Amino acid sequence: MILIALVVLLMVIVIGYKAMGLKETLDANSQKEAELQQQLNDENKRAEDIEEYAKYTKTRKYVEEIAKEKLGLVHDGETVYKNESSDK
Repeated sequence: MILIALVVLLMVIVIGYKAMGLKETLDANSQKEAELQQQLNDENKRAEDIEEYAKYTKTRKYVEEIAKEKLGLVHDGETVYKNESSDK
């Protein structure tokens, strides 16, 4: 009878030890899942931003901005003023 009780007690201890190890693994995996979900959300937001920018680059407004910034082009009737101190 004592032998059976010791075997059962030993089994309970081993199962409890394994359960604690599994709990730690589960907690670590849950934390990693949360981090990966955040990364996924960030990447999805980044993809949306890139898609919006791609649409914007196809607009007339974008083309005009680039033409003004890079090429110095202006519309008819516009006057361009340059600050002399910024030329130096």
